[in-house]
Amino acid sequence: MADATAIGIGVLVADQWSSLNNGETIWALLAIPIWILVAKINNLYDRDSRRIRHSTLDELPELLATAAITIAVAWAITGLLDAHLTSSVMVVIGTVAFFVAIVLRSLVRWLYRQIAAPERTLVVGSGQKARLVSMRLLVQGGDHLDLVGYVGQTEGGEVSGPASAGARYFGPPENLPEIATGQRVNRVVIADDDLSARAVGEIIATCRKSHVSVTMVPANQAVLGPGTELNRIAEVPMLDFQFGDPPRSTMAIKRTMDLLVSISMLTIMAPFLGLAALAIRLDSRGPVFFRQVRVGRDGRNFTMYKLRTMTADAEEQLDSLIDLDALDEPAFKIADDPRVTRVGRLLRRSSFDEVPQFINVLKGDMALVGPRPEEEAVVALYDERQRQRLRVKPGLTGPMQVAGRGGLTFEERLALERDYVDNLTITGDIKILLRTPQAVIRGDGAF
Repeated sequence: MADATAIGIGVLVADQWSSLNNGETIWALLAIPIWILVAKINNLYDRDSRRIRHSTLDELPELLATAAITIAVAWAITGLLDAHLTSSVMVVIGTVAFFVAIVLRSLVRWLYRQIAAPERTLVVGSGQKARLVSMRLLVQGGDHLDLVGYVGQTEGGEVSGPASAGARYFGPPENLPEIATGQRVNRVVIADDDLSARAVGEIIATCRKSHVSVTMVPANQAVLGPGTELNRIAEVPMLDFQFGDPPRSTMAIKRTMDLLVSISMLTIMAPFLGLAALAIRLDSRGPVFFRQVRVGRDGRNFTMYKLRTMTADAEEQLDSLIDLDALDEPAFKIADDPRVTRVGRLLRRSSFDEVPQFINVLKGDMALVGPRPEEEAVVALYDERQRQRLRVKPGLTGPMQVAGRGGLTFEERLALERDYVDNLTITGDIKILLRTPQAVIRGDGAF
């Protein structure tokens, strides 16, 4: 219905643009069954029920391909039937339908999530991988998932892993059939590398009998990113890995996006920056802007700009609040930081303090999307593995900001950022940009 409506709106816009007659309008509506057939072939109607998470953002490439193929096929058919629909009319229909379909598909999914109950999910595993998965399920609850709890083996009578993430423990995996039935579980997530192939097979067989969906977190999941492809030679599945820097065309498009968005945002936000500057000056002594040296691509230093959210002597107070040399990992966040001013807390909660970083994006020191820019003292503690995040420019937003922000451990953050660096794509950047407003509004881990 959403796709058919999108095509209909596209035809209406084309009619306003070029004044189609009744016959041409009817021929233009031929694009509806063509679109639906192509979308079906592109799996745009079947993924939601199969995958643990699927959003409209995930299907942008397939939607664009569907629009392009629909335009070409409909134009060819109408041409053969002498319908006299110009290529420009078909391009207008396809372009409008693409953008309207994004909006309507998102609306349909939102309506569905308001009506249907969340998918009740049970994790299998008790180690650190199960804990990580449980944390992700709790943070991403907005994806229509309800973490019921977990089953797993105990060590010395103590339950570890997901319990520290706040998940409820139901017992050992042997009791999975009774637990799944009693808790009305819709999906089981296997997150335990210690399970044998036979044990995994038994879990899958149990879930198949009960019509419960199964998701399995693979071993060594840190190396499996969007750039990893599943291939086959005969019946043997194989994973292909591609290594190297992103193509120059990708980086050129990324830089063009940086320039266009940063210029637009600085222009739009100028009046609000003026109001924020006035509030900062009235609230506490000190400059409006906070300048700090951060480490950018390939370890090069640059001066990062933010609106000041702390007292003027915040840098001098840092040593009394935290000992950098004693950190277990090269990252820190101070909850309820006493150095933050009243206006600063509001600016941080809304992330408005980061708007001046568009200046850094404009200058080329930062990008719209990338790893979080870190301080010199923190980067000095990095080991070689952790320095991989310096292969690209730091970003105003990034995978960390849309997946938990300050609530993530450094290792969780590093895994997200390493995956981003190894699998940098324009589509991935656009997805992060579109998810950023939701993360800002939600405010998880923002302090």
